[in-house]
Amino acid sequence: MVGQTVIIGIGNERRRDDAIGLAVARLLAAGELPEGVRVEEAWSAMDLLTVIDDAPRAIVLAAVQLGSPPGSIHVLSPADAEARADYISLLGEMPLVDALGLGGLIGVRPQALIVGVEPTEIVPGMTLSRDVKRSVRAAAEVALELAADDGAWRAGGT
Repeated sequence: MVGQTVIIGIGNERRRDDAIGLAVARLLAAGELPEGVRVEEAWSAMDLLTVIDDAPRAIVLAAVQLGSPPGSIHVLSPADAEARADYISLLGEMPLVDALGLGGLIGVRPQALIVGVEPTEIVPGMTLSRDVKRSVRAAAEVALELAADDGAWRAGGT
């Protein structure tokens, strides 16, 4: 594996399926990680910029709504997510793609991929829906595979 990869969970724990990125990050953080991979949580754009500042590659875990069945897992570049997604978890009040763009303006430019899980609903509540909860482990496995696969990054994950 070349360089370091940071996997970042984002979302809002008080908005049901929006917390999927945080749930996946916590599962990963509780297990053994490959060398060169670390897991963080980001609650704001500043948190995100701080954790990606020294990483050449970043994988962001989030709720991403593309109209697929709930629990579906998507792997997208930030540009693809911005163009296609009806919803992506926010960093506080800032859209993820805007936060990554802000990072670029100040020289924080890791290669980035988004592992998104299709939400059932983004409404007030503290638990993940059944279909989304079932996807936590699979999304974690996808993130770990991406962290270890240099080919996925060369094939368009920037």
